Amino acid sequence: MKVLTTIILLLFAGTAISQIKFSDKAFDNGMRYPVAHYSKNPAVADTMNAIIKRNLMDAEISDFCVGDYGLVQKGNHVELHLVCNCIDFEETDHRYLFFSLETGQLVPYSDLFDSKEKDKALNRINKLITDAGDDTCKAEIVTEGESTGWGAMTMRLYKDRIEIHPNGGACNNPVQVPWTEISTYLKNSFL
Repeated sequence: MKVLTTIILLLFAGTAISQIKFSDKAFDNGMRYPVAHYSKNPAVADTMNAIIKRNLMDAEISDFCVGDYGLVQKGNHVELHLVCNCIDFEETDHRYLFFSLETGQLVPYSDLFDSKEKDKALNRINKLITDAGDDTCKAEIVTEGESTGWGAMTMRLYKDRIEIHPNGGACNNPVQVPWTEISTYLKNSFL
C-alpha cells in the first residue's frame, strides 16, 4: 500500500511540476506582460516568450502603457489575453494569443479538436450557432443561413465554455457553447 501511495504522489508531483506557469515582467514604460516557464520543455517556453514579445513591440516603444494579462489553459493549449492601454493607442487594445503547448507556436482554435473529428465539431458548433438566440451576434457569424467555416469565427476560451465571435470583429453578445456540447470532439479531455 505504501508503494502505491508513493507512486501516486510521485506522479502527482511530476504533473504539478510540468505545468506551464507565467510570471510578470514589465517594460520600462510600465506595460506588464507574461513570461512563460515550462519545466517540461523549456524550448516551448522560449518560443512562446519570443512570440509574446513580438506581439507587444508597439506597446514596448510607446511612451507610457498600462497593461495586464489573463490566461486560460485547456489540455495542451493556452490562450493569453493581453490588454494594452498605451498613450499612443486610440483605445485599449485586446490581443488574444492561442498557443500549442506541444510546440510553443500560435495555432488556430480548430487545433483544440481531434483531426478526425474536426468536421463533426464544426457541424455541431454551426448547429449551436443556428440555435442561438437572436440577441446574440449569430447573424454576424452566419452568412445568409449557411454553415460557417473555421475561418469565419473566432473563439474565446473560458472555464466552462467557449464563446464564438465573428472573425475580425467583436460583438457584445457572442454565441456561448458549453464544453459539454463539444467535449467528444476535443483532442484532449480535461477536467
